[in-house]
Amino acid sequence: MLSRLLDLFLQWDWSTYLADYGQPTCKYLRVNPTTALVLLEKMRDTSRKNNVFAQFRKNERDKQKLIDAVAKQLRSLINSHHS
Repeated sequence: MLSRLLDLFLQWDWSTYLADYGQPTCKYLRVNPTTALVLLEKMRDTSRKNNVFAQFRKNERDKQKLIDAVAKQLRSLINSHHS
């Protein structure tokens, strides 16, 4: 179940969200980047704990790279808007 939720979360249009954040016409105006980051990190940590052997499968490694990239971009977005 958690894996499916994480997959859905990763399929979200992150590039649009990150590009439009802070604009008055932002498509995802109600999505707080701090909340999105917390959810993403919790799902990532839980997914890692539940699937110890996932690191050996290419698709799981690719998913982990995507999670890390989105998390990094969210942190950057949060820092740039709080400065």
